[in-house]
Amino acid sequence: MRLLAITDILSELENLELSVTDIVLNLLIALLVSLWILWIYRLSYQTTVYNKSFAMTLPVSALVTAMVIMAVAGNVILSLGMVGALSIVRFRTAIKNPLDTIFMFWAIGVGITVGANSSILAIIGSVVIGLSILFVQSLELFTTPYILIVTATSLDEEALAVEVGKIYKKFDVRNKTIRKEDVEITYEIRGTKDTAKKLDSLRQIAGVTQVMLLSYRGDYVL
Repeated sequence: MRLLAITDILSELENLELSVTDIVLNLLIALLVSLWILWIYRLSYQTTVYNKSFAMTLPVSALVTAMVIMAVAGNVILSLGMVGALSIVRFRTAIKNPLDTIFMFWAIGVGITVGANSSILAIIGSVVIGLSILFVQSLELFTTPYILIVTATSLDEEALAVEVGKIYKKFDVRNKTIRKEDVEITYEIRGTKDTAKKLDSLRQIAGVTQVMLLSYRGDYVL
């Protein structure tokens, strides 16, 4: 029984249009290119907290897709059966960030391209896409917006504005609340993900009791 199983496996390998070496090479290329995608995602993710579980799905998605494409390539019957099987599956996990959707589509596209024996296209295309994402992110227009809330018992607004201007090139006052015991000023600012490390100077201003940084979705940053 075991000998029969081994014989069946060997016969299936002989019937494949791709050799074992080609299969291993394609999967290795898909893995390496997907690690490039993962690195770009790590540099450019827009959520407040890094989504490690989503990041892990990127290389896995590329490998699974490449495997499926290699299996159905040149076999019309198998490809039709795969389409029918995938039409039954329902993926209910919602991806809230549009940029995450692009990365998922990118990883699947790499798997399809490598599985179709177009590895050069996958490599060159991924390099261009990754560099384009980093370039677009470097533009000031696409910096991450935050809400900065400063609370103080007594506050020199001009001094505070000068300190905020040293940290951020552009900021706007969105709200000012004056109470009996303190004053609260809300700024809309834009900066990188390490912006929380630059707020120590605001805490040193006389009278400032609290400095809070929030993302636009209401997530607490500092």
